[in-house]
Amino acid sequence: MQAAHGGQAAAGRVSDGQAGHASKGHEGPAAAPTKEAAPIDDRPRLTSQGYVTWIWPEPARGEKYLGYVRNGGSVALRSTEKVRGTGCPGGYLAVEPRGYVCVDRTVTLAPAPRSVEIAEATRGKEGAFPYRYALSNGAPMYNRLPTRAEQARFETKFGKAGSFRPLPKTLSGHEALAVVEAIPAVDALPEFLRGGQGLSDRMGLVRQDMPLGSMVSFTRSFEAEGRTWLLSADNTLMPADRVRPFRPSTFQGTRLGAEVKLPLAWVRKQARPRYRGVAGGGVEVAGGEFALRSFVQLTGEQVEHGGRVFLETRERDAGGATLYMAEEDATVVEAAKKLPGGVAEGQKWIHVRVTLGTLTAYEGRTPVFATLMSPGAGGVSVPGRDPVKDSTTPRGTFYVTFKDRAATMSPEKGENRSFWIADVPHTQYFNPPFALHAAYWHERFGEPTSAGCVNVSPIDAAYLFGWSDPQVPEGWQGATGAGATKENGATTAVVVHR
Repeated sequence: MQAAHGGQAAAGRVSDGQAGHASKGHEGPAAAPTKEAAPIDDRPRLTSQGYVTWIWPEPARGEKYLGYVRNGGSVALRSTEKVRGTGCPGGYLAVEPRGYVCVDRTVTLAPAPRSVEIAEATRGKEGAFPYRYALSNGAPMYNRLPTRAEQARFETKFGKAGSFRPLPKTLSGHEALAVVEAIPAVDALPEFLRGGQGLSDRMGLVRQDMPLGSMVSFTRSFEAEGRTWLLSADNTLMPADRVRPFRPSTFQGTRLGAEVKLPLAWVRKQARPRYRGVAGGGVEVAGGEFALRSFVQLTGEQVEHGGRVFLETRERDAGGATLYMAEEDATVVEAAKKLPGGVAEGQKWIHVRVTLGTLTAYEGRTPVFATLMSPGAGGVSVPGRDPVKDSTTPRGTFYVTFKDRAATMSPEKGENRSFWIADVPHTQYFNPPFALHAAYWHERFGEPTSAGCVNVSPIDAAYLFGWSDPQVPEGWQGATGAGATKENGATTAVVVHR
């Protein structure tokens, strides 16, 4: 799939899934600490008012860029003095914390108040879910609130509002978390939409139609003339009764440290029976189950009983007996014994195991995080074959080439696309078009599901995005990693094994 902004950050590919649930009683990625009131930032800022505003390493347009600012976003300036350069008659401005932006029609130092209001209303928030998300049943993407007559004219072809057609078989997994329930109007009608005002002066009533099965990201839901409307992150309006909202997944992995250590065993595919040790070294059924997509810590010890091997866990039953898991039920994750080739001492790296459905993050030789992920639905990649066509996750040692806070993904380029997934959060490209990113439409983590990308839960993706290198500076939508520039600093390795 292609990223909406194109360029070096060729987008990842995503696919279907089914619902699962989070493990209970285990530590997940810790929430960000509560912040004190931030001091007022009165630095001059440059605002993007075009599709993409690129940040260059020097005052010169070139093939390699440091990052970009999203339409409506703004970045602080290091200086308000323009710098002469090449490829930009208007000169360049130095932005924080590094780089230069061409002063052309895509930027402004004094955005119109109405533009600021729209940008604020459509801006994503911090956290695992920057936006709210929904699955389209086919709907117009309006530039302004339509009249009832206009609604009838442009929506008749999509059928009755509130009725939902089944998706094609190739997309059926995308509705795993979609729920058939009304999206409540919880926000006020924005002032900039009153009186028939449009979001853009450069388009008519309908920007385009959102096809059946595509996905929308939205920031506001409000009532107007008896109907609930969604304000999407791409500055359009959609009727809420022509989409199904996604239920946010609560699944998350675990940080590793003093309390949780490797080895551990993940529970995949289905819940698994618990066993307990008995006198004489055997085991017996303990009752209860290890929940699907939960994990247990292992001691490294095991016992044989009845021709089967049972792994000793660090958990106890109500009576204090040691609990065991059958070896065939366990997906075991152990600490790497050595650094992979191409990974330096102290470097951050991510270990992906395709056949196990696991992901472990390291800082040098120290494991710091573990979770389940969904690799390509096509299974293990085959040397010499195209992983894009096979829907497999390519194996090897790669490096994060670009990080994007939210990337719209599609197998097609341009505006007239037949399918897209809006604003996939916390996207990290490591072998474009393949990326590690959140999947907000399924939670089959641990099972082959995607079109080749590494899918993780939104909670896990947010943690990994904030942890990995390079960091994305404040105000930037995305930042370049390996293969383009050195100014952004270190980059994280992604090691994909069978």
